[in-house]
Amino acid sequence: MSALTRVELEAFLESVDGELERAWGSATAAGEAPENALAPVWSVAAAQGWTGLAEDGAVDAVVGAAGRAGRVACPVPLVDVFVAGELFSDDHSVAEQITTGAIRPVAAVADADVLVVHHVEAASVATHLLLLGTDRAVLRPIAERTVTAGLAKPDWSEVTPAAEVTADVSPGSAAIERAKALLRLGLVARAVGAAERTLELSIAHAKDRVAFGKPIGSFQAVSHRAADGATAIAASQQLISEAVSARIAGRADSDLAAELAVAFAGPAAVRVQFDAQHTLAAQGYFEEHEAPWLFRRVNADVASLDEIPLAAGEVADVLVETAVRMPALQLGAEAEEFRREVREFLGRRGRDVAVRHADDRLTEEEAAAVRERGYLTMAWPLEAGGMAASVEKQTVLGEEFSYARFPLSGKAAVDLLGTAVLRHGTEEQKERLLPLIGRGDFPFYLGYSEPETGSDLAALRTRAVRDGDEWVVDGRKMWGTNAHNAEWVWLAARTDPDATPPHAGITVFLTRVDRPGFELQRHRALSGETSCSTFFDDFRVPDSDRVGEVNGGWKVITTALAQERVLMANIAAEILRLLDDMLAEIRKDPGGTVGARGSAKRALITQLAARLQAARVLVNAGIRATSAGDGARLEAPMAKIIASVLYEDFGEAALRIFGPAAALGETVPGVPGRGAFEYNLRLSIMHVVGGGTIDIQRNLVARALGLPR
Repeated sequence: MSALTRVELEAFLESVDGELERAWGSATAAGEAPENALAPVWSVAAAQGWTGLAEDGAVDAVVGAAGRAGRVACPVPLVDVFVAGELFSDDHSVAEQITTGAIRPVAAVADADVLVVHHVEAASVATHLLLLGTDRAVLRPIAERTVTAGLAKPDWSEVTPAAEVTADVSPGSAAIERAKALLRLGLVARAVGAAERTLELSIAHAKDRVAFGKPIGSFQAVSHRAADGATAIAASQQLISEAVSARIAGRADSDLAAELAVAFAGPAAVRVQFDAQHTLAAQGYFEEHEAPWLFRRVNADVASLDEIPLAAGEVADVLVETAVRMPALQLGAEAEEFRREVREFLGRRGRDVAVRHADDRLTEEEAAAVRERGYLTMAWPLEAGGMAASVEKQTVLGEEFSYARFPLSGKAAVDLLGTAVLRHGTEEQKERLLPLIGRGDFPFYLGYSEPETGSDLAALRTRAVRDGDEWVVDGRKMWGTNAHNAEWVWLAARTDPDATPPHAGITVFLTRVDRPGFELQRHRALSGETSCSTFFDDFRVPDSDRVGEVNGGWKVITTALAQERVLMANIAAEILRLLDDMLAEIRKDPGGTVGARGSAKRALITQLAARLQAARVLVNAGIRATSAGDGARLEAPMAKIIASVLYEDFGEAALRIFGPAAALGETVPGVPGRGAFEYNLRLSIMHVVGGGTIDIQRNLVARALGLPR
């Protein structure tokens, strides 16, 4: 199989949009069209070569086209045609008739001698049924059709195949399962396309519709609903793309990648559709609007998934019943070679802990080995003693150390503080501070959050007033992780109380705390970790400790926060490790722990795995965008929205799966997961509220969507 280039695929999909507009129109055509309205679309598909995509193995093109058809609620069965073309590729006569449109197949999972097939899409213009058995595929002409009116528009049909067989092939069970997996992926792609279109309509409506004197998009209930919808659609599309790429590459885990996409994107499309309908309200409830027809398309397509069951079962069945792991997400050959190096390094260290605490540190021997490899400063430029490593390699390092629960003491200082000093510091600061930071022994805490401001960093109140070559700082900082062990503080203070906008009056300092006027109060967090309130009372800071321009601190802060894309990858890796721990425990007694196929506990595992994969692909998308210079305006906050809530739900799910035993701590022998589940449940709240709560992340996404404040 061969993949189209990005430019080629975009051009192809643009042509699909244009041809569908001419042959079908908008989503309202689904209700207005006569029974044979799909005939012109099928003719266009044949004329434009859409029905011959199987010849080139263009899975990306056909799945993309299915998504575009969903946007106009058009059920042309392009993926069915593609699957038939693949299965009968060696029968040149049949393959040619499929390509030209002489044979128009619709697929169904049924034995070759089935008498009636129910819930058939596009039967009014199809000529044949493609019947998929256990290891055999048969093409039989359609003898009779009976329309069965209901949710789907155009209506489904009850179909009776003719007695004769047009073509018969026995490619084996693996090929049949691959065909079914692609059909399921195509249905979900079409549903996502329909939901995406409705979401767009609802966002446009939220910008224009005024209620109580304001655009409704300025109300957080509406804007957050839109942000969640955009996040779900973005994750769904990335999962579908990842599944397509895996299939084109011929990866052994391509069917699992497809099922993870189906497991996340199917329910996501339904939820996004409902939420968009809620925003549209009465505007989108009546059938002259596109939304009702898109609603029908989304729910009909997702319901049809049950007609195409896989022998391997759901995602949880694959993960529980086999030794297979979650599909890897490739970051490129260089990064994957580096991954092998890092795994070899970690493997020789022999650490095996269930819980990594915030204050865990490397031993002297381990720290020396990490420094020798240059891992701490690998992101720094060569002239600063670093390796100028790509963002992909930085991500690999964070993922692998996080998965192994191997602390990288000093890495936060190197990435957050070192990067900021490199970009904004003076030459004197670089000479003085970078050797200390790069050594990996630079205990510091972040002096950002305050009691009155929380995530609203631009509104901070701690004051710094200049006094000659010093600044006098007064104020209070909250939630300083490891401040009780810190020798330094990365301090954001207000130096212009009248600045407009407020963030224009902030200055940043990197200074020692062992001077008069500094006090702290310890607090024990839900996770058991220590955090501190810190107080500054006439605390004097030399101007030489100021990083960046006076009142230019916001630029310095955003440089430090840019590391979020890598940190998010670490969080996803931590959840992946928890999932692997959970599966290892379940595999000891699958039936006794999660029951048989179809159980609620297995469904829960499928949901967890699919949501984890969604977070991982969003992180990957952000990394690729950053690497290509496109920026990652949306992906990072979207990944946090999904991953941080998943972190909470994962711990709660572990209690449901293993019962009270999972609520026991790491010191109790024989605990499921060795105590990791209950510890991370307590820790999970921090991931939701730390670094900007997910409500702030939703606001960022909403602003990027163009919704008003």
